[in-house]
Amino acid sequence: MKSQLLRRLLLPVVGLLYVSTLQAETLTLRQAYLLAEDNDPQWAAAKNTYSANQQVVDLNRSGVLPQIGLQGSYSESNVDYEDLGDDSFDSHSYSASVRQPLFDLESWHTYQLGKALDNQYSAEFQNTREDFLLRVLTLYLDVLRADANVTFRQAEQEAIDRQLEQSKQRFEVGLVAITDVHEAQAAYDTAVSARIAAESDLFVALRQLETVTGVQVDDVVNLSPELPILPPEPADLDTWIKGALERNASLQAANFAVNAAEQNYKSQRGRHAPTLDLVGTHSYTSTGAPTSIGTEQPDTTRDVISLELAMPLYSGGGISASRRQSHYQFLATQDQQRLARRATIQDTTSFYQLTVANVAQVKARNQSTVSARVALEATQAGYEAGTRTIVDVLNVQRNLFQNERDYTNARFDYVLNSLRLKRAAGVLTAEELLTLNQWMAKQP
Repeated sequence: MKSQLLRRLLLPVVGLLYVSTLQAETLTLRQAYLLAEDNDPQWAAAKNTYSANQQVVDLNRSGVLPQIGLQGSYSESNVDYEDLGDDSFDSHSYSASVRQPLFDLESWHTYQLGKALDNQYSAEFQNTREDFLLRVLTLYLDVLRADANVTFRQAEQEAIDRQLEQSKQRFEVGLVAITDVHEAQAAYDTAVSARIAAESDLFVALRQLETVTGVQVDDVVNLSPELPILPPEPADLDTWIKGALERNASLQAANFAVNAAEQNYKSQRGRHAPTLDLVGTHSYTSTGAPTSIGTEQPDTTRDVISLELAMPLYSGGGISASRRQSHYQFLATQDQQRLARRATIQDTTSFYQLTVANVAQVKARNQSTVSARVALEATQAGYEAGTRTIVDVLNVQRNLFQNERDYTNARFDYVLNSLRLKRAAGVLTAEELLTLNQWMAKQP
C-alpha cells in the first residue's frame, strides 16, 4: 500500500518534470546562432567538406617528394633430384628503394594546383559561412515578421469585431441601415481568415527555424524599438564597391579558381615533357640453393644509384586530349571570374541602394502610421456624427494596420539588407550578426 501511495505521489511530479524538458524555447538571435552553429546539418556538412578539401595540398605535393619503398620475402623449397635424392633449403631477401623526382613538370604544376585549390576552397568556405550567417538571420526575421503579422491580424480582427458590435447596436436603435452590419460582418469574416493564415505562416516559420537550431522553438525575442536605423557608413558607394572587389569571398574564390585551372593546364602540358628521377636501391639476398658444383650460393648485397629518364612518345592521343580539355576549362573559369566580378559590383550596388531606401522607408512608414492613426480617430468621430459610413471607418482602419505592418517590415528589411551589403563587401562576420543581439527587446 505504501509503495502504491508513493507511486501515486511521484508520478505527477515525474510527469511534470518530463513535460518541462519538452517545453519549447524562446530564443534570442545570439542563442539561435549558437544553436545553429552546433546543430545545423547543412553547416556541419560544409565544415566537414572543407576539412576534407584541406588535404589537397598534401595530396598534390606527394608527386615532388621522395618515394620510399621496402620489400621482403621468405621461401622454403623442397627439391627432388631424380635418382640423386632430394634436398630442402630456404631463401630470404629484402630491398629498399628511394626515388626522388629531379625533373617532372606534371608533378610540379600539380603541386602548384594543390596550393591554388587550397586557397579556392578557403574562399568558398568563407562564402558558405556568410551564407550560413544570413540564413540564420533570415529565418529569425521570418519568425519576427510572421509573429508581427499575427499580432496585427489579431488586433485588426478585434477592432473590426468592436465595429461589428457597434453597428448591430446602432442598427437596433435605428441609427444605421442593415447594410452597415453586413459590411462590418464581411470585414470581420475576412479578418478572421487573414488571422488564421497569419497563424499558419508563423507555425511554418518556427518550424523552419527549428531545422537549423535543432530545438523546438516557441518564440523569438523581438528587436528593440530603439534599434538605430542609420545609412551605410561610409556613405559612398564607390568605397563599398572598391572594398567588395578586394574582399568579396565569392569573387576571391573565382580568382583562385582561375589560378587553379591555369596550374591544371600547365600540369597537363607537362605530361608531354620527359621526366628524370634519381633512384637508389639497396638489396640483400640469401639462399641455401646449391650451385652446379654442389656448394651453397653465397649471400649477395647490392647497392645501386641510377638516373632514370622517361620520355612519353604516344599514348593514343589521351595526353593531347587532356591538355585541350584543361585549356577550355581554364578559359571557362576566366569567364566565371568576370561574371563573379560583375555580380559583386551589382550586389554591392543593389544592397547599398536598398539599405539607403530602407532608412528612408522606415521614417516614412513611421510618419504614415501616425497620420493613419489620426485619420482613424477623425473618421470614427465622423461616423459617430453620421457624416461618415462604416465602410469609411473600415477602410481607414485597414489602412492603419497596413501601415503598421509596412513599418515593421521596413525595419526588418533594413536589418537584412544592411548585413547583405556587408556580406557583398566581404566584411560580414559572426560578430556583425551578434551585434544585433544588444538591440533585442528586454525580456520580462
